[in-house]
Amino acid sequence: MTPVASLMGEIMLVGISSEDGSMEPSDIRTYADWTVRRKLQSLPGIAEVLSMGGGIKQIQILPDPNKLLSHGVTFDELHQASKQAASTSTGGFISSESQEIMIRNLAMTTDLKELGKTVVKMLDDRPVTIADVAEIKWGIEPMRGDAAVNGRKGVVMSITKSPGYDTIKLTDQVEEILAELQDQAPEGILLEPLFRQKSFIDLAIDNLLEAIRDGSIMVVIILFIFLFNLRTTFITLTAIPLSFAITAIVFSFAELSVNSMTLGGIAVAIGIVVDDAIVDVENVFRRLRENASLATPLPRLEVIAKASGEVRNSILYATLFIILVFIPLLSLSGVEGRLFTPIALATMVSMGASFIVSLTVIPVLCSLFLRPKPGKEHKEGFIVRGMKWIFEKTFLTYSLRAPAVVLAFALMALTAAALLYPKLGKQFLPEFKEETIVVAMTASPGTSLGQTSQISAVVDKLLLDMEDVKSVGHRVGRAERGDHVVPVSTVEFDIELEENDTPRGEITDEIRERLSSKNLPGTFSVISGPLKDRIGHMLSGVPAKVAVKLFGPDLATLRGMGTEIQKICKEIPGLETASIEQQAPIPQLRIEVDRDRALAYNFRPAAVNDQLSTLLGGSTVAELFEGERSIDLVMRLPESWRESPQNLHELMLTNDDGQRVPLKAIAEIRNAKGPNVIKRENTRRRFVVSINPTGSDLESMINTLEDRINDEVMSQSRYKEYDMSIEGEYQAQKEASSTIFKATCVVLLIIALLLYTYFGTITFAIQVLCDIPLALVGGLVFTWMTVNNISIATLVGFIAVAGIAARNSIMLISHYLHLMKHEGEGFTREMIARGTQERLVPVLMTALSAGLALIPLVIAGDQPGKEILHQ
Repeated sequence: MTPVASLMGEIMLVGISSEDGSMEPSDIRTYADWTVRRKLQSLPGIAEVLSMGGGIKQIQILPDPNKLLSHGVTFDELHQASKQAASTSTGGFISSESQEIMIRNLAMTTDLKELGKTVVKMLDDRPVTIADVAEIKWGIEPMRGDAAVNGRKGVVMSITKSPGYDTIKLTDQVEEILAELQDQAPEGILLEPLFRQKSFIDLAIDNLLEAIRDGSIMVVIILFIFLFNLRTTFITLTAIPLSFAITAIVFSFAELSVNSMTLGGIAVAIGIVVDDAIVDVENVFRRLRENASLATPLPRLEVIAKASGEVRNSILYATLFIILVFIPLLSLSGVEGRLFTPIALATMVSMGASFIVSLTVIPVLCSLFLRPKPGKEHKEGFIVRGMKWIFEKTFLTYSLRAPAVVLAFALMALTAAALLYPKLGKQFLPEFKEETIVVAMTASPGTSLGQTSQISAVVDKLLLDMEDVKSVGHRVGRAERGDHVVPVSTVEFDIELEENDTPRGEITDEIRERLSSKNLPGTFSVISGPLKDRIGHMLSGVPAKVAVKLFGPDLATLRGMGTEIQKICKEIPGLETASIEQQAPIPQLRIEVDRDRALAYNFRPAAVNDQLSTLLGGSTVAELFEGERSIDLVMRLPESWRESPQNLHELMLTNDDGQRVPLKAIAEIRNAKGPNVIKRENTRRRFVVSINPTGSDLESMINTLEDRINDEVMSQSRYKEYDMSIEGEYQAQKEASSTIFKATCVVLLIIALLLYTYFGTITFAIQVLCDIPLALVGGLVFTWMTVNNISIATLVGFIAVAGIAARNSIMLISHYLHLMKHEGEGFTREMIARGTQERLVPVLMTALSAGLALIPLVIAGDQPGKEILHQ
């Protein structure tokens, strides 16, 4: 029924206009539909190319009721003659002795004079033609929308791709075709992109690649500082390219695309994929140095095998747990699932690949490059020695001397963090830093298309006067062939910004000031970005972050409720931008058939309505062809009759007996008011209050709003038959948080069972699980100090921290058990001190490499592509 595509599939907006004004908008539309559109739709992967603006040309037959009356011609007779004004048909074929000849019956023309010669009826042996009783002229289809490009009337084309196609490659192909078309275009015609999804993707990918590069440099620095050895640093670093190469191979075989979210997962994993190699290399290198210091060293390969086997199980379980903690992200659905599933998959596959590399490649490289000289004492680097000395003399000593104090302090920190969590703001996703701005403006319900277009032209000028604005395209109402119903009082501006250093916030503030209701009375504007706008559409069907939906039987009551809710919103900080849906009574001209009079004149009410529908709304009577281009032949009353109630009173209608009766004799024509649009959802009438919160704490704002709506609006007895729901990012945030919480509980239960099977005791399993919330304390405090709110992206960060905390706890406890089982140590303070000292370096390296590798994402969180990972 409709193209296989989604709102997120709109990859490009292209503006077509006449730079010198030499071509009429309707001719531009013809060029757009029959040249540009057809060329673009020939590309595999293009689902839909939708044109808007200019007006679709058609040939119109405009009957003159007075001439019809004087010639004795009825509307039905003219209608039937118009249907037969032009056609083409086949006549089969004839066969001669040697060949077959096809027969074509041709009566097709778009020549107005030729069409006018069509006979309607014979009157006293004299033919009455269409031209005798009607005017035939070129016109445009009734417009329910219009468009302009940089202040010039023109056409805006929306290009939508099919699912599964590469946006970047497809956009490049589209731009190649547009470049070819520009070279071949009529003089003065300009084709210019107004929005490219590829621009945001390219910028996001470049920024993420930069973050991966900088993160890798941070990892190199950390490794060298701790290992203080070029060979061990090189061996450890090989885990990064090898792990990501295996990840790329897996993605290729699984036919998974590499996108900005996938790169985000790699950026998150950049400091984690070296963890397995760090633990393996550090342990092997330490054992080789100990072996080299012995009087009778053991064979190197034997030492490497034992050292690698010593940590293999702990590495396996630690890696498995990190993979498990990302599983809750796979349970997400909808928009959040599409965003975070690639991050989870990239991280999980990379971690699995790093484990394989640590088992296979790392020991081999150690055997080739690590050769400590025998008979010589090998010391650790001075930085590591200094850190161990400080750690032993401070934290380790005091912790073992006063464990109760340490536990009390940890419990206090955990309690403080737990109390801090409810005070943090809650939101669905962080703000996307898009380079294109979308402004949705609405005028009063009932505003005409012409008036809205005039307002839009003023706005175009205001925006183009800004130094930071590169181009502006606007779309009023809806496209003639579109499936989205939008009133003509609504206009959307797509604003492309210049590439400069001006902060986007300053530009947005200036746009908001220029388009305020103070400068443009009677209008309301909402500023967002293409991605944000489309996410809002997909979540609630409304281009806003939050939608308060009201359901009930009476539109006037629904609108009253919406107005009350809007007033409440304006009293809540952060919700002042609330706007009510443009459903309101507008002027109507009602023609109501009087059944008694219709009965007296032998008119059926439905037949009267059918005639009026054809004459006033127009009826397509034939499809004409001019080459490959099809043109509608339409019959409708001239504008002077359609827009004059007085003339409509005198409009003559014909009954089945051929009797002519004026419309005023069988119907009442009066002015009234009625709804401009009626919207339904789940079979019930719906009214929406749209909100784009300006604050960061979405959850608390909406909770306050919901409480006040229930107390002040829904509690009223007159609203018993009405229902309310709050949808959009608020609902998505609640559902996603609930899904992650439930999935995390299941994963923690699985981890607990695996820990029990690994350690053989519930004590150590509980200890590892208790370390996870303690590790999150720092994350909560840092979040409170910086962004002061928790989004789904923040939860992803907490998940990663939980995995790293579990890994380090397992590595430490496993080493304690190894010392007692294989090296004769007892469960003493000395053993704990020794084991902690020996595992201090790998624990610090894994934690620091995972944390510092993300610094590029932290310090540049305002760049496209890094918004989600920044939190």
